[in-house]
Amino acid sequence: MKKIFFIIILILISYLHLQAQTTSRAGFDVSIYNPSANQFFDRYRNISHIVIFYDKGDVETIEIFFRGQPEPFFAERYTLTFDGDVYLFNKKYKQFPLPNATTAKLTNFQGIKKMTDVNVNYDLTTIIRRDSLVHHFNFYTYEGNTEPFRGALGNYPVFKGDILKLTEKLEREFKQWKSIAVTDSIIILTGLVEKNGTIGKLKLIEGKSSVYSNKVLEFMSREATSWLPKVDGGGKRVWPVRISVRVNKDGSVKISML
Repeated sequence: MKKIFFIIILILISYLHLQAQTTSRAGFDVSIYNPSANQFFDRYRNISHIVIFYDKGDVETIEIFFRGQPEPFFAERYTLTFDGDVYLFNKKYKQFPLPNATTAKLTNFQGIKKMTDVNVNYDLTTIIRRDSLVHHFNFYTYEGNTEPFRGALGNYPVFKGDILKLTEKLEREFKQWKSIAVTDSIIILTGLVEKNGTIGKLKLIEGKSSVYSNKVLEFMSREATSWLPKVDGGGKRVWPVRISVRVNKDGSVKISML
């Protein structure tokens, strides 16, 4: 049975205005004894700890830290909104003890009163160690009726086209490749988005090189050509992107980009 060892509440009342008119209100650290990950850490003894980032209750990113490497540098990052990373993560780390985010809510911990500010929300990060979970809450408020986008603008290049139409077109072409064997149900490509929004240097990074993978490379080089480049304080940047293509058992195709 899970036992709460201690709850450290650090109320950092401040008026530090963040991007998109957000205001940081509080930080909470909740440490819980939880040995459910013991078998995982026994299997992967070189792993020090794992950090999980959530977006509206769903796991968004997993960062894995290895022993002997200085923090804050992580060794591996998996963005689970990208189908390619979901595949790679499940391929390498089977039976991963993912904590249930629904149990990590402020209302589930005694001694934490409900905040009554208008438009209040929080970000959740969980650190998994051998015998414990540490949930970190960043509580913030925002102005207006709609929760603002809180990430860095231009963090990644964005495909300007319609990914649904791109998928439908690939499915039509895929049906014409009947004589070509699909060597891998999922392949992952990488390329560079230039400052002018074009993509180049596409190559295969996951899956066997084959007639099928070459066909997909040719298709993406021809059809997935228009992008919004990465933009930061220094202006437009050349930036790598990844594209995964999954062929399902029913012959349908899923394209995912990051």
